[in-house]
Amino acid sequence: MSDFERLAYETALRGLDNQGALLSELRARTGILLAASSLAFSFLGSGGFDQLDALALALAAGGAVLAFGISIGSSVYILLPKRDLYFSPSGSVLYEQLYEFRGHLAEVYRRLAYELDRGWESNERELKRLVGAFRVVALSLIVEVVLLIALLSGTLV
Repeated sequence: MSDFERLAYETALRGLDNQGALLSELRARTGILLAASSLAFSFLGSGGFDQLDALALALAAGGAVLAFGISIGSSVYILLPKRDLYFSPSGSVLYEQLYEFRGHLAEVYRRLAYELDRGWESNERELKRLVGAFRVVALSLIVEVVLLIALLSGTLV
């Protein structure tokens, strides 16, 4: 058997492993940003807004609430389980599909590499959406914190 087919299979498998690691890291970081956003938002309830102009207060508070809502919504999108992500083929399905090639290990590895690559490509579309949603979470947290700092420091007058 040629090591070429096995190399292609192992490379495809590493690609899926890397995507799985990216998803785990993205979700962990999203949890941290979600906690930070919730903590920052809790300061909106604190006092000290008496000296502010009512319109400026309403606009800044409304913007902070909107940013918090966007942060929550995007975070939930990232954290919810995704049914269509593919990280390993079904063993029984592979057995049925590859049984006729059991005597030709090079062909088995070649077909496995193609199968894993199809899964990688399918995952890539969803992971790009999740990374985009993560950027939205991060940006909305920045907007929320800046507006809350402006509110609490009284610099809106």
